[in-house]
Amino acid sequence: MRAYHLGRSVLRPSASREWLVYAFVAFGATLTAPVVGCSDTTFATASGGTDGSTDAPPRKDASSPADAARDAKGPDGDAKSPGSDATQPSDAAKDAAKDAGTDALTPAEQACTAEAEALCTLRSSCTDGFNIGLFYGSLAACISRTSATCVTALAAADTSQTLANIDSCTSSYPAEQCTDYFDDDPVASCVPPVGTGAIGAPCGFDSQCASAFCATGQYRVCGTCQRLPAVGAPCQVEADCGRDLGCAIPGSLTEGTCAAFVPSGGQCLTGARPCMSGYACVGDIPATATSGICTLSPTTVGAACDGTRKTAPNCNGTYGLACIPAAAGTSIGTCKAIPLVEAGMTCGDMGTAPLTGITDCKQGGLCVKSMTAGNPATCVAAAADGMPCDNDPATGPPCLTPAKCVANADGGTAGTCTLPTAACP
Repeated sequence: MRAYHLGRSVLRPSASREWLVYAFVAFGATLTAPVVGCSDTTFATASGGTDGSTDAPPRKDASSPADAARDAKGPDGDAKSPGSDATQPSDAAKDAAKDAGTDALTPAEQACTAEAEALCTLRSSCTDGFNIGLFYGSLAACISRTSATCVTALAAADTSQTLANIDSCTSSYPAEQCTDYFDDDPVASCVPPVGTGAIGAPCGFDSQCASAFCATGQYRVCGTCQRLPAVGAPCQVEADCGRDLGCAIPGSLTEGTCAAFVPSGGQCLTGARPCMSGYACVGDIPATATSGICTLSPTTVGAACDGTRKTAPNCNGTYGLACIPAAAGTSIGTCKAIPLVEAGMTCGDMGTAPLTGITDCKQGGLCVKSMTAGNPATCVAAAADGMPCDNDPATGPPCLTPAKCVANADGGTAGTCTLPTAACP
């Protein structure tokens, strides 16, 4: 998801998702570093973004053999909460957000707080709270950090963003469809306004650019204004594709091309023609370029599923669900909840032959495989703003959403957690 005003991530997000890649292991797979592709993915979590310049996980298009936590709620979804209470927006968190002393805020802070409340509420309702727990840990944290990014964007040079635009977008969020939100297909009021920056001008936010697209790359907060990407443009993450396009990455490659989302019932192909959010590509065979059919993924605990998508869809991972096989030697099973655990706790695959469950890390943490054979993987907490980080998914730590781990040296993975800035050179 890409941000139009302040943040549409998971999943860029979530974004962010941000980002940065996170996915769930295929049935029976060993926990390893993530494969940035659209077929047999592995399990890791990192933060996604919450503004127009922030990247999110590459598109997994509901076609991973297991459950990519990137998939959004389908239009017909009616799931009950699969996660723990920690992943749900509590009444206390909601009250805290509303009673945060808005009278003492500047007009920009008031507008951004209101939009952040609407946006985070949408993210929560579209994922039964799982997205909030996965990236932020709490609704209050989502609101606070998303609002701060919005205020920063308003202060950026050459921006055309206004308080009136923000208010208009805020009023549109309650009616926005979850599938449109996660597939970056915004209502008109949430499309970023056209800025004044010419192609090649420095930027950190879409609204600074005359093209309404700021290309930053996966591990930077500052970039340059570029033309809005079209189908076929190269990409590494979905944020590289602008609006209403996914990043389709074949096999185990790290780069793919921007592709239009395939609707329900359409012909799809993993790594080439991604399904719209909330749908799985059932029956495709990438090795022979055999197409599958985009089929609605289950959104309820206990629903039947196929972790390999050969005969039926896998579970909707954005709801915090994974397809757990019924017995050894089969990929057919039922959807079970993916608990979110704290830093230092065991994560990833639970049990062997057959898999009995999957856990993930809360608040942007990273599930890291142990260097000692036989030891379980554990969650590494996301680093705080301004602290050291590492984009190596085998080590981490990642950064808290919406910060990015900006490398200290070209070609390196170690860096510093850096928030979006209004002062891009």
